[in-house]
Amino acid sequence: MKRSLLLISICVIGVVVILKEARIERPPEGLKDRCLFCHKEMRDPDPSHPVAAFGCAVCHLGNRYSVDRERAHYAMVLNPGDLRAVDRTCGQSGCHPDLADRVKKSVMATNKGILRILQEQWLQRVEENKPSPVVPGLRVSDLYETASPQNLAIDHYRKMCAGCHLWKPRGEGSGEAARRGGGCSDCHILDEEKGTDAKTRMTRHPIITTRIPSTNCTKCHNRSARIGLSYFGRFESAGYGTPYEGGGLSQRRLSGNRFFMDLQADVHIKKAGMECIDCHTAIGLMGDGQEYDDMRHQMDITCQACHSPAFSPIEISDSLAGRLARLNKRVPGVLGKSVGLSKKGTPLYNLQQEADGIIFYRKMDGAPVSMKIPREEKPHHRLKGHERLSCQACHAAWMPQCYGCHLTYRLSEQQTDWLTREKSPGRWKEARTYLRFSRPALGIRDDRGVFPLSPCQMFVSVYDESNTYRKDRSFKVMNLSAFDPHTTTARSRTCLDCHEDPKVLGLGEGILHWKGRKRIFRPTYDALAAGLAVSHPLDAYVTLDGESLQADPATGVRPFNREEMDRVLGVAPCLACHMGYDDPIFRDFQESKRRFQEEAGLPCLK
Repeated sequence: MKRSLLLISICVIGVVVILKEARIERPPEGLKDRCLFCHKEMRDPDPSHPVAAFGCAVCHLGNRYSVDRERAHYAMVLNPGDLRAVDRTCGQSGCHPDLADRVKKSVMATNKGILRILQEQWLQRVEENKPSPVVPGLRVSDLYETASPQNLAIDHYRKMCAGCHLWKPRGEGSGEAARRGGGCSDCHILDEEKGTDAKTRMTRHPIITTRIPSTNCTKCHNRSARIGLSYFGRFESAGYGTPYEGGGLSQRRLSGNRFFMDLQADVHIKKAGMECIDCHTAIGLMGDGQEYDDMRHQMDITCQACHSPAFSPIEISDSLAGRLARLNKRVPGVLGKSVGLSKKGTPLYNLQQEADGIIFYRKMDGAPVSMKIPREEKPHHRLKGHERLSCQACHAAWMPQCYGCHLTYRLSEQQTDWLTREKSPGRWKEARTYLRFSRPALGIRDDRGVFPLSPCQMFVSVYDESNTYRKDRSFKVMNLSAFDPHTTTARSRTCLDCHEDPKVLGLGEGILHWKGRKRIFRPTYDALAAGLAVSHPLDAYVTLDGESLQADPATGVRPFNREEMDRVLGVAPCLACHMGYDDPIFRDFQESKRRFQEEAGLPCLK
């Protein structure tokens, strides 16, 4: 009886399968990728990835031989750029295997710099021979318990910062957060609505491009250093909604309902219409195959690459510069020309040396911009004593500065972890005070260059499981960050802007004057009066005696010391008469100063 029932069941199943297969419309023979039998009206992602030649499965995987929806879509990858699948999709042999590996090791994928700095600054210790944590490791490792108050740094990262990295799945979260992440697609896919084109009736496939619009950059780079805002002349203001509009709060809002004000934009966008991608190279963004602890070590571009360029001739069409130009499809070909080089030797295919001079081509539309290379013999670029000045030290117009990031951590509440998308004990709340835009203070990075500085100040209040404030676990971090604020102007600061301004020296806003033979500084801000447990102004990084109030030894960023401040301020008394860079006294200022003090009859003494 059982045997008969089994035979009947097999026959029934066989008949059902036969009938189902018989009803399926078959594609013509010779159509290798049968996805196209259903998706026959799919638009090409871009000319380099034609659907007719590539099909669908080479990128999206699945079963290319089946026309049954369920079986064809089995193990399909919706986003081929996802770093969890990229080795089998974009990074497969014959496509972009080298790039896929580089991207996974890049700072934007690992977030290694953020994680290292948080560990060093918050825990005040670094275990020797222990590698810095990285995002993929945090996803699978149990080395860092997110609920542990002893590892607040990692917990804060996972719940407040980890919404921006390339391992994040595309579409996870809502609003702007959903647009972030997705591996290769994060940069190379244009955001547009799905559907059918009304004219061609073609199904709109997301567009793949190397001409990456700045909106793909600023969806992440609008917080922290806020360079994605500053470049376009936007300053994230305090939460007061000013300036008021029509008696109500300002309608100028950023993601997260943040207010902003319009300020002076960077000269590169204001005058030349340059997007982020015009300067930044593939090596700088996708990495060079090494894991770096700091974004600036991965970065490939410098001001000098365009404004004091070195060129390399392109003699073969299959060179890297030639391939990049062909992929761009807007910038003219480079064969037989010379192109600029980055600091790591990457060819800047859009900076070309031609018979008419040096031409910079915008990558988005190929528009030419004639370059005027500053003459090196100009006195302001070779002034003795200015050897350590970065370009940004003189040419950055303003810098966003946030004095006081107040973080509250309550272990009695829960919050969603960006990496696991699950809630865990411990909830963070952030508040900020003293948001300012101002001329940048200057200081030293890596004990070599003079760079613009911005504060990195955190006041962390910890509440335990019973919602009791724990002073023993609470702490503050008073550090500095040195970076290019992306607010470049063609005209530099004046001599007085640096040599007589206490803010630029790191003393803070206030009045600097002489009392007898002693310098006196009277600060404008009083942190103690504001209720903060800090004995110095929040915008003061150093005292007149050279005592560092805020510094970050881990990143090599510090304010000027006493000797450096004395040298800067020592020039100020002469600037009333000697304002020009080409004034003879600045050819050897120390010798000029000695002669003024020791010799009689100089013009200054009459």
